[in-house]
Amino acid sequence: MASETMIQNAKAFLQQESPDSKLNLYDHMCSVMHKILENRTPNSVDLLESLSQEVKTNKFAPPCDPSSDVRPASLEVELANVQNKLFEKPSEDAEPEPEDEVEMPLPDLMDTAHYFEQAGLGLGREETFRIFLALKNLVDTHTLQSVRFWGKIQGTEKKLYRG
Repeated sequence: MASETMIQNAKAFLQQESPDSKLNLYDHMCSVMHKILENRTPNSVDLLESLSQEVKTNKFAPPCDPSSDVRPASLEVELANVQNKLFEKPSEDAEPEPEDEVEMPLPDLMDTAHYFEQAGLGLGREETFRIFLALKNLVDTHTLQSVRFWGKIQGTEKKLYRG
């Protein structure tokens, strides 16, 4: 009967990594045996080579089909979908009002942001532009005399914009 050290030496030999595939025979044989015991086919001895090949092939196969271009939407994509309506133009059916008669209720937020940026303050151009578009959308949907952006409050979970 084999001694404990001989078994440990044999197991250590089987667990040596192959320099080519970076796999070891011990893990591969465990996977093949698991597949044989899982399927319990009567002719397992005849299928041993094909099962071994299948286990080895599946180890290198990608988890999903690379030809399918379906990926989970990232946070940026979800944010872009939510903010997409800010960039939509109003309908062309509405008559443009003459600019001489009505004072614009929306201040030039980008110009103000530029001065804050020169002083090393502000929200950044991208965030300021999104705020400008949100305020513009507010002006377009409601009849307001004036609109102002008061600031941004950093919450523990979300940001709060006051306008």
